[in-house]
Amino acid sequence: MSRGKIIAGVVALAVIAAVVGGVFYSSASSAPSVTTAKAETTTLGVVVTASGKTEGARRADVFPPAAGTLEDVDVSDGATVTAGEVLATMDTAPLRVQVRQAAAQLAGARAQLDAVNKGVPSAIDRSAAAAGVEAAEAGYSAAKAAYDEFDEAFVAAGSPDSMEATLTQLAGSKKQAYAALQNARSGKSKLTTAGKVSLAKSSARAAVDAASAALALAKDTLSDAELTAPIDGIVVFNPTGAPGTDSALPKAQAGSAVAPGTAPFTVIDLSQMEFNAQVDEADVSKVAAGMKAKVSLDAFAATTFTGTVTAVRSTAIQTTTGGIAFPVLMRLDAAGARLLVGMSGSADIEVDAVSGALTVPIEAILDDNGKKFVFKLNAGNTVTKTEVTTGALTDTSAQVLTGLSAGDTVVTSQLTALKDGMAVRPQ
Repeated sequence: MSRGKIIAGVVALAVIAAVVGGVFYSSASSAPSVTTAKAETTTLGVVVTASGKTEGARRADVFPPAAGTLEDVDVSDGATVTAGEVLATMDTAPLRVQVRQAAAQLAGARAQLDAVNKGVPSAIDRSAAAAGVEAAEAGYSAAKAAYDEFDEAFVAAGSPDSMEATLTQLAGSKKQAYAALQNARSGKSKLTTAGKVSLAKSSARAAVDAASAALALAKDTLSDAELTAPIDGIVVFNPTGAPGTDSALPKAQAGSAVAPGTAPFTVIDLSQMEFNAQVDEADVSKVAAGMKAKVSLDAFAATTFTGTVTAVRSTAIQTTTGGIAFPVLMRLDAAGARLLVGMSGSADIEVDAVSGALTVPIEAILDDNGKKFVFKLNAGNTVTKTEVTTGALTDTSAQVLTGLSAGDTVVTSQLTALKDGMAVRPQ
């Protein structure tokens, strides 16, 4: 073979190799670049996610003892206070007037009771009157019997003049005895009528009791004219009326009108904070007291707080987007952070935990015509479209019941661009 033919053959082989290599390179470079993850066995926590804000778990409203005005306000909004510290003082002039009025009413009630007591007969008086009537009745009966007996004898004797004087005397005794009986009966009747005054006595005593209670209340109200903090914490000024022309809500200050039904101040204990999450109505049935939660606050982006559900409120609220939600309260472990009232964030409430679950990232699941698939990565960097069945799902993970084994590698990106048997380039 000539030298020229050998060189020509080498060149031809080189060209063929270059063409084949180019085709291979072009095919490899056209394979989609994908991310992957391994199927692993773990405990899968099923969570309900909801947004919300922090609030004080322990708080106490401070109410005025009566309607009136504030004479002084001794703290500022947001100030740290201790239990018993004076927050504000009411104008006591009207309260002192109420005490004097109550004292005067009590004195009048006592005077009325005393007058009634003096008009009620004693038991001795009533017994003596009854005995007097009995004695008068006996005296009249005796005088009448003596007169009737002598009168019969007088008539039988032919009415002699010698017996007239005695008959006249007996007749007079009879009249006197009858008059005495009438007087005794009249006295007893008066005592019986006076005995009805006992009803008035009960009423007068009740009036004294009511006046005494009113005076005690007036004195207590006066002594409570200083509004004090019931617990340690920060004091929050609540609105004391409707917004003004500048749309600002009025807050407590000297001269502000207050009423017993409205608390001008609230003291919040910042050492015991809770998160108030607005859980969607579709998820609230899954949530119960005692469940654990993880809370993320916008003010502490690098920190996740642990929490425990303490209450699920039964009254729905409307969210800012028009949905229906239920407030779920959870006690927070502040972990030394200074949490403030009204910090916004979100909570992941663990409503279920599946132990020994085979899981893959939720983005590895492809839903195709009602069936679920994953693309399993093979040893030669090709993929197999594999049907799976899923169980519990979270925002980040899916439980795989059938179709995969622990350690299998699945594709987690570009799923809609993949086909069964396609080559890929794992990142």
